[in-house]
Amino acid sequence: MQLSLSGIEIMSKEEIAFVGDYWQLEQYHKAGNSHVAWALSDELLAASRLLKNHRYQFDFESLHVGDNVPDEGKILSSELMLRGFAIECLLKALWVKRGEAICANGKYIGVKGAGDHDLRQLADANGLPFTEKERDVLKRLSVFTTSVGRYPIAKHWSETRIQKMLVGRSRPTIWVTPSDDDTYDSIVKILYEQLES
Repeated sequence: MQLSLSGIEIMSKEEIAFVGDYWQLEQYHKAGNSHVAWALSDELLAASRLLKNHRYQFDFESLHVGDNVPDEGKILSSELMLRGFAIECLLKALWVKRGEAICANGKYIGVKGAGDHDLRQLADANGLPFTEKERDVLKRLSVFTTSVGRYPIAKHWSETRIQKMLVGRSRPTIWVTPSDDDTYDSIVKILYEQLES
């Protein structure tokens, strides 16, 4: 069946579907391989900042055994997951800006040599010389993006195993404020500087 406009045949439904798919595939590749699209993680940074500000208003010291924990006391893992996703998007933006592809043939192919949510591997693939403390924060944020911020458990128990931290003794994956917040901010600043250069 041909579609027509004022009696003039334009395209069949099949041809329209093909053009629509072709256009969508083209847009997929344009967005996926655009550093600007990946760098638009501002909404993730803004959302995590709002959660952080909300969390900072809560006084953990005021809680007593048996007290109900208000929402402000329950949002850290979700906040850190969003922070990790934001860093991941910025690292992928840098990868694409340097001329690499993240999608091809209609599929997401990722960053060569890096796991999707492994922020240290993504930083290494980009050749970023982060400090030991920055790498430690990236490692812990990766745990929040893959499990702790999303699910009650990781895919494998060893992903959340107790580990030695730079800031002291061995413990489960945690966030130390304000020092980790400061380190996070320095990572974001470095990534934006790299993207703007």
